[in-house]
Amino acid sequence: MLGLNSLPSYACTTEHSHHAKRTAQRPVDPAALILEAWSQGLMTGSLVIMAAITYANMRPGVLLHKLILLELILALAHGTFIFAPAPVYGWYLASSAIGLIISWSLHNVIAWMKNRPFMGRKLSLFYIGTIILAQPYWATEIYANFAYFNNINPIVYEKIRPWEALFRDPWWIYTTCNLFWVVKTHYGFGIIELVRECPRFGLMLASMCLSIVFIALDVISVTGALRAAMPLGINPFWKLCFMFKCLCDTIILDDFKTALDKLSSRWLARNGIQAVHSLDVRNHPTFSDEYATPRTRDTDLIKRPGSVVHIA
Repeated sequence: MLGLNSLPSYACTTEHSHHAKRTAQRPVDPAALILEAWSQGLMTGSLVIMAAITYANMRPGVLLHKLILLELILALAHGTFIFAPAPVYGWYLASSAIGLIISWSLHNVIAWMKNRPFMGRKLSLFYIGTIILAQPYWATEIYANFAYFNNINPIVYEKIRPWEALFRDPWWIYTTCNLFWVVKTHYGFGIIELVRECPRFGLMLASMCLSIVFIALDVISVTGALRAAMPLGINPFWKLCFMFKCLCDTIILDDFKTALDKLSSRWLARNGIQAVHSLDVRNHPTFSDEYATPRTRDTDLIKRPGSVVHIA
């Protein structure tokens, strides 16, 4: 979960390693301690606020909303291990990381649920299937965390940590790119019009982009490329990445098609356009027929502007 670290007995042999390392105990260097405490506090505080906002806006009986709330709650404990003294530190860090790992996988499931209307059946099955296939890696990382941060065996953690982003982030990167592509090619407005009509959606798109930036910085940090610019072994980037991912889920609780169709109808009605140009998945071979929406319903929404609701 943290940057790659080394046990004291390995300090001399790993001094020139390709990975950024420090001891497996709580940081003692003031700069490292401040940065780690700040990043944990920022992540935990933001998750608490987002959980409260999600709870206040979620609709009863909607599974997607409940999963988003669960995603936020599961990750909370891992933002508090900086307070644990030795020898509790390693056990508390590794134990709280279990909730974080579950939250990461749950985030990918949530992304699948939100993006599923824009995927065909085969692509949808491949998407969720690869999430399932990634779980053995996470089981291995749970063991590696306990072994590494409790001075049992550092080797497994040091070997698998650089691969973490590969098992965590490809689905999110695809979801982000696919959403931009769908908005650009299948709706009657562009990104600029979308942001003007709904600043909340613009904030979500910006958060998506920032999360990908921090994914890249996390990978760079793990490889040791930022060693000269960062306190030894401290990596705040995955926390910032996760924070912006969760923000995307919280800003708009519904799936992307539901949100975009509401916006499309409202934008067209406001501009006096009678022919609805919302996405009709029946005419696109990539998308699932399960989510095809009759155009007559969209026309009714324009005739009755009062029935168009704001995004929850």
